Formats: sequence, C-alpha cells, structure tokens
Amino acid sequence: MKKERLEQEHCPYCKRHCSLNDPHCGKGKTLAKSMSEEVKVLGDSEKETLKKLQSELKLSLLYQKGMETLSKKAEGKDSGKLIRSYILNILVEKNGITPKELKEYSGLEKEELKKVLDKLEDKGEISIKDSKEKERTLHLTWKGEQAVLLQLPKDKNVGDRFFSVLTEEEKGKLEIILSKLISSRA
Repeated sequence: MKKERLEQEHCPYCKRHCSLNDPHCGKGKTLAKSMSEEVKVLGDSEKETLKKLQSELKLSLLYQKGMETLSKKAEGKDSGKLIRSYILNILVEKNGITPKELKEYSGLEKEELKKVLDKLEDKGEISIKDSKEKERTLHLTWKGEQAVLLQLPKDKNVGDRFFSVLTEEEKGKLEIILSKLISSRA
C-alpha cells in the first residue's frame, strides 16, 4: 500500500515532477522519507483494540436500532396502556411494595413511573397507602385485579408481536442483558 501510494505521487518541489519513489532533489527525498514514516502498520494489540471497538460500536448501533424498532411498534394509543399493564403485573407479584422498590424493579424513570402511578390511582386500579415507617406502599385493588385479568390476552399479543422471533431462552437472556444496561445508566 505504501509503495502504491508513493508511486502515484510526484515531487511538488522540483520541475522534473519525479516520482516520490525515487526523488532527485533533497526536498523530495525528505518528503518521501516523512511520508513513508507516516504510514504505520498496526500491531496485534492495536488490531485487537480496534476489533473490540468495532464490536462495541456494532452492539451500540444494534441496541439503538432495536429500541427504535420496539418503540415504533409500541407507539400510538396503546403505548401508555402497555406500561400501565406492566406495572399492574408487577403489583400482582409484589403487592405492597414501595414506589422506590417498584422503580428499581421496573427500570422506569422516576417521572414516568409517577405519571403511570397517578393514572392507575385515578382509575382506581391501585391504592397508595401510608405505612407506619412513613413510606408509601402500593396495593392492587379489586378493579386493578380485574384489569389484569382482562388485559392478559392483549398482553400476550404484544409479546408475540415484539418477540416472536426469539426463543424462550433468548428472551430470558435479553431481559437480563437489557436490565443490566438500564441499571448501569442510573
């Protein structure tokens, strides 16, 4: 590569415009020497570093594109319902947890979670109670339980629509990986 580049370039200093492969003037010789030193062959450690960087860039891009694709599929009138359904399903499992515990478990941002909890409380699907330790706890109401039961078939369709190309094992691994990525950014 170095020789090809030098063969194509000519000395700009003298009128002969000789090739930088075999310059005649002193300035041309200096230029040819400096250009040949600029071209450095990558060592094994640099190649390995570049390979890791390429892999991380690819993962980053795939993650970004994946999130864009999933958010486009979830957009529209059902996007808020999807998050509310997610919170209700967590409360079926962990009824009586604090908002802080729910935030950690769900991976949602504080503002987004507050908005969802307010909506669920307005609809009467959850109740927020003050406990003795001055911490609020979240409880699923009868109406919330009914909403979960009615939502089950719809939630199954959402999962099928998003993740039908993945096996159960791949879904489990993806959940672990995404949870780890989300918790690391907090």
